This record gives sequence, C-alpha cells and structure tokens, in this order.
Amino acid sequence: MPTLEVSGFNIVIAVLGGWISLFGLVSYLLKEKLYLSEALISLLAGVGFSPHGANLIRPEEYALFDKVNLEKITLDFSRLVLGVQVLLAGVQLPSRYLKTEWKSLALLLGPIMVAMWLATSLLVWALVPNLPFLHALAIGACVTPTDPVLSNVIVKGRFADHNIPKDLQKIITAESGANDGLGYPFLFFALYLIKYTGDGGRAESGGAAAAMALWFGEMWGYTIVLSVVYGAAVGWIAKELLHYAEARNWVDRESFLVFAISLALFTTGTCGIMGSDDILACFVAGNVFTWDDWFRLETLDDSLQPTIDMLLNVTIFMW
Repeated sequence: MPTLEVSGFNIVIAVLGGWISLFGLVSYLLKEKLYLSEALISLLAGVGFSPHGANLIRPEEYALFDKVNLEKITLDFSRLVLGVQVLLAGVQLPSRYLKTEWKSLALLLGPIMVAMWLATSLLVWALVPNLPFLHALAIGACVTPTDPVLSNVIVKGRFADHNIPKDLQKIITAESGANDGLGYPFLFFALYLIKYTGDGGRAESGGAAAAMALWFGEMWGYTIVLSVVYGAAVGWIAKELLHYAEARNWVDRESFLVFAISLALFTTGTCGIMGSDDILACFVAGNVFTWDDWFRLETLDDSLQPTIDMLLNVTIFMW
C-alpha cells in the first residue's frame, strides 16, 4: 500500500522547486517593474518557510540540532555561493580591467573602505552600550564590504541600463567583487588585538606587537598576497588550457560554458584547503581568466552563467 514519505529532503526540494517556479512566473514583473531583487524576495520567502513561519524548511533539524554543524553548513554554503559570484564578477569585467582601472579601485578599496570601516565601527560603538571599541571594529569589518550579490541590483537589469552609466556599473562590480576578500584585514586587525591585548593581555602573551606581527605576516602575507598570486596563476593557467583545447576542437559547447563555474569551485576548494582567502582568489582568477576578453565575449549572449547565478542567489537567501 502506498505510503507518504514526508522526509526533510522531499520537503526541501519541493518547496525550493515550487518557489523558484512561482517566482519565475512573475520574475520580470518583480525585478524590472517593481525593482525588487531576487535576494530580498527569497529572504522573505525563507522567513515564511522557516520554523518561525510555515515550518517547511528546518535548518537545525538538517544539522542534527547541532549549532556547530549548522554554522559549518551555512559557512561552507556561503563560501560556495560567494566564490561563484565573485569569479563571475571578475569574468564580466572588460579586458585588463584591474590594470586599467587600478587607481579608481585603489581609492575605493583603500581610503574609502577604511573610512567606511571606521564610520560603521564608530556608529556601532556609539549605539551599543558598554561595547569595547575593538569589538565594534570587528563588527564594523563584517558589514563594510559591499555584497557582490546585492550590488547586482544596481548594475544589472532595465533600471541599471537606463539610470547607471556603464563605467559606473563596471567599477561597482569590480569593487564589490574585490572588497569581500579584502575585508579580512579589517576583521583580523580587531580580532588579533582582542586576543592579544584584551583583558589586559591575559589571554595571550606578546601584546600588541605579537598581534601586529600576525596581522602583517599571516594576514597580509599568507592570506591576502598568497590568494592574489594563487588566483592569478589559476586564472592564467585555466585561460591558456582552454585556449589550447578550444583551438583543437576538444571542448564541447556545454563544457565551455560551464568552465567558469568549475573554475570557481576549484579555486574555492583549493584555497580552503590552504587556509587562504578563497573569495579574493576567485575574483582575481575570474579577471585574469578573461584578461584577453576572449571568454567573456564568447559567452556574452549565453544565459547559463546568469541562470546559475540566479539559482544560487535564491537558494542561499532562502537558507
């Protein structure tokens, strides 16, 4: 006799598939007429389907009611989505964009980002009673980087085409792709000082000198510089290999189109193994991968990358 199999997996894929289908029916109306982003709509849907709403999506149950497992799942899921997002952002930029626009990017990622960090931290420090300033700096570092997913709202679609100059769209894409990875130094500047100088330095020996040594050596040297070098190397090698294979007709169209996605997965995974900055490495790899503009122009009219981008956006914000 047939029985109902009301398992978590069946419920999740039914809800996810049903929501994406329903959203797709009115997606143009919502995004191009009402200017609502898929991220915001999916976030609201996730709240509605969560244990606080319809109780159809239950993350804690899937993590076996272990908060550590839940945090790990969320972190890895976010890394996956951001890795793909920022690599695609790098791919979408014109040829040699990081080189030609380095002055603008240096201004945005340097003094302006520092000013954003300090302003946000001061605001948090002023609004939260009895919060140590170093803790406010850590919180400010978490919200300073421009989200590459949310920035798509103002750089893609009919609204962007009509109201945002093309050059401004490109610089916003580049800045939002790079500054997620460059948020690490701001965060760990505060965390190292908290660790080595908090409670009068009783937690760890070495004081501020040890904190700054770690910040310059481990954070800038290993995490940032290594990720840039590694991302550039991966992007360049991938570009040359794809050129070589395509020239000999070894690559079918499907594999060609999905190459950037697989490159994002590879870069995210290998950087994760090394413990380096996978988000920054993905962005650099994406831009170097299209350094000669060949891949970008070849896939300019294809919808595979935007489609995967949309699926990831909807899923992560529902989660």
